[in-house]
Amino acid sequence: RLGSPPTPKMPDPPALPLDVGNTSCDARSTSPGAQHAYVQSQSHLLKATSDNPLPTAVPPPIAAVAGLLGVRHVLCLIGLPERGKPFIAQRLSKYLSFFHGAEVKLFDVNEVMDRAGGPPGSDHNAMFMFEEIKAFMNATSSAADRNMTVPRAGSGRSAPASSSSPPSPEVRPVVVREGSAEVQLAESLAAHGEEELLVHPSDRRRKNVDSGKVAILFANDTFACFKEKWSGTSKERRRWASETLAKDRALGAKLIFIEVIVDRADILEANLRARERAKNGPTASRESAGPAMYEDELPDECLREFEDRARRFQRIYVSMQEDGSEDDLSYIKLINYGDKVVTNRMHGYLRMRIAQFLSVIHPTPHVIYLSRHGQSEYNVLGKLGGNPPLSPAGQEYARRLAQWVPRHIFYQHGVLTKCRLWTSSLQRTILTATHIPHPIVPASSFDSPDGLSSPPRRSSHETDAATPSGGTPSHRFRSRQRSRQLPPRYLQGDEGVLNEPVWEQMSPRVYRNLDEIFAGEYEGMTYEEIKKIAPSEATLRSMDKIGYRYPRGESYLDILARLDPLVHELESYHEPLVVVSHQAVLRLLYSYLMGKPRHQAPKVEIPLHTVIRITYDGWNPPYEERFVLGPTAKGIRNDGTIDEGVLEDGQTNL
Repeated sequence: RLGSPPTPKMPDPPALPLDVGNTSCDARSTSPGAQHAYVQSQSHLLKATSDNPLPTAVPPPIAAVAGLLGVRHVLCLIGLPERGKPFIAQRLSKYLSFFHGAEVKLFDVNEVMDRAGGPPGSDHNAMFMFEEIKAFMNATSSAADRNMTVPRAGSGRSAPASSSSPPSPEVRPVVVREGSAEVQLAESLAAHGEEELLVHPSDRRRKNVDSGKVAILFANDTFACFKEKWSGTSKERRRWASETLAKDRALGAKLIFIEVIVDRADILEANLRARERAKNGPTASRESAGPAMYEDELPDECLREFEDRARRFQRIYVSMQEDGSEDDLSYIKLINYGDKVVTNRMHGYLRMRIAQFLSVIHPTPHVIYLSRHGQSEYNVLGKLGGNPPLSPAGQEYARRLAQWVPRHIFYQHGVLTKCRLWTSSLQRTILTATHIPHPIVPASSFDSPDGLSSPPRRSSHETDAATPSGGTPSHRFRSRQRSRQLPPRYLQGDEGVLNEPVWEQMSPRVYRNLDEIFAGEYEGMTYEEIKKIAPSEATLRSMDKIGYRYPRGESYLDILARLDPLVHELESYHEPLVVVSHQAVLRLLYSYLMGKPRHQAPKVEIPLHTVIRITYDGWNPPYEERFVLGPTAKGIRNDGTIDEGVLEDGQTNL
């Protein structure tokens, strides 16, 4: 089953729930997760006062909460079998909900048709799916339209609305109260009646003020749902879907077809292997992890059966036509996962964001290593922000990290692998990564299964505990994966002649986007000091950690906006990536990669002196391992120096 499980419906706490922009839910959810138009720490600014008896009910949107401009879209994934359509649906859903706060719902055509119960391709099945889409699109789950839930100016029902005339003293202002959008609308209707409101409850203008809704249609079994009208497998079916949505003007949903075209045998076989592992569940996937997890050959019988079925499907499947007959439709052709992307009538913000994201994702397994900087001098003092250097304990972690990286990252299961390194622009992350070696390696070394030579010998303080439990991690990433992100460098011969291209391992890249959350006026202060001088600010932060913005500083949602372009870069990589950054930034990256709701990110533990390895491929659940390199808390004194009398066990793997 794709998509995250439906979020339990929770009662609204005072003013606003903590869940700012929920995660996606699949088609079997009873209702979409509630979306909210602003953050809880702003709620006290929206209440009526003697100075402001008619307050703004909803503040202007920010990118992370309302980044899709309220537009409704239906994305229909089409293409031949085993091209990775469920994988794309999953990645798009997580990206749009996590970074843009959109409400995203996954519709598995096979599952919906089973519930419909009609004959394959019947009108009954088609309209059943359409009603499911409409129910999702029309559900009221946001308070974003509260600014329009006010009475018209004037005393009579027929008085025209006027933005320039002052409000009549007889008109009672609508005060924002606790409760859901439906409750507040009901209160306004009881007080004034539908005709007396500035914008009628059924007016379509109320539909385009939230964070947007996206329905993603895909098929887990392309063969079984070929005849269904929403499968998009022929020109006639695509035309029917387009005209059906266009006729319902009140719905206002725009249709985009995404055709996945793959003609590379290596991608097809990788998709087949991943799908077989996914059928057996995450436990089987982990148990099967080994050096050949992504290199093992599928049984010949399995390949022959797939090729035979795909050949029969291809005879009757009709691709998106470029002869002019479908030029009025909006579509994307994704060819070999970013090798080539063709777009048609893809105008608008969301459409281009989708096209851009699709051009960078791929089904190749990702291996991401997350590490906080070593302990800094401000960590010792409990201060926020700043640009301090490392403490003695942090310097020791930097040395241990440099010894650990070549053994465990350069060589993935005995195979030399291209690797990348990112840090923030603050000195504590740069100093943490400063000892990591950056050897120049001939490109031919990566073409050999055995790499250059045997892996480097371990230092004396390294132990077998640094190796994953059972001797194998969750996934295998071979060095044969090609890199297209960096231009090749070359070794220079004795006479200045360029020989073969080379690769710089762990070539350091510095991104300001990875800098720690900016605490504004509270930079360099401790939490205790903030509570003393601004107790109300401390209270607001504790009640709404993801939405709270430090005075003249940042919030977690601001970090999301600057991480968005970096995630596009990260998704495009085929090589393992090491990210040395800060706690707030890594909390968001970790939550995104592990598929957790973003409102839970501020509670994620990112300990010091620990490397977190996350492996995911889009088919199987992401898998996490933690390597504790130390020094650990029991071996660090209060002043940040190392207590030599405390014996540590060396690196351990959790």
